[in-house]
Amino acid sequence: MVRVEDLNITFFHVAKNAGSSIARWLEDNVNGDQYHEDLRHGSPDRLRSLFDDYGWKFCCVRNPWDRIVSWYEFFNKQGRVNCNFSTFLERSYEQKANNAKVFKPLDNQINFTKHCDYVMRYENLEEDFKVVQQKVNCFEPLKTFNASDRSFKTYVDYYTDTRYIDIVRTKHREEIKQLGYEFGG
Repeated sequence: MVRVEDLNITFFHVAKNAGSSIARWLEDNVNGDQYHEDLRHGSPDRLRSLFDDYGWKFCCVRNPWDRIVSWYEFFNKQGRVNCNFSTFLERSYEQKANNAKVFKPLDNQINFTKHCDYVMRYENLEEDFKVVQQKVNCFEPLKTFNASDRSFKTYVDYYTDTRYIDIVRTKHREEIKQLGYEFGG
């Protein structure tokens, strides 16, 4: 989460949705205060007791199938995952692992979007971010930070069996429906 007190704006950082880039931009350009540790990816509901008013609230969403690939590659790059994507997905979503952060399913993005005044899409980030730039009257370009390296060019290539596509479809049914995402789209 990032607060821009002077403008009464709050950015809710949904994990693996360009949040590090947006947070850094807010810090560097409009005096944003980035919260860390447990507050970094906190949902508006979870953080409500800490703030009287979030002001204008925004977040960024991403296709759940792509987001999970990014999550996997993020930890793979750090050497914290020693398995292929299929095993990672099974361990994360079928609860075959311990409670290690790496193998936890990603938070439902609806927990963020239902409270936001503006929702950007990762797939259209450059264009959608212009609304934020206009809101804060700063037009510095958004730079990329903390991007995951990919073994394959597109997320679709990671899903080698329809069973894995269905795991994500089942576990993220609500956000897929409400946000209009589909596999390969």
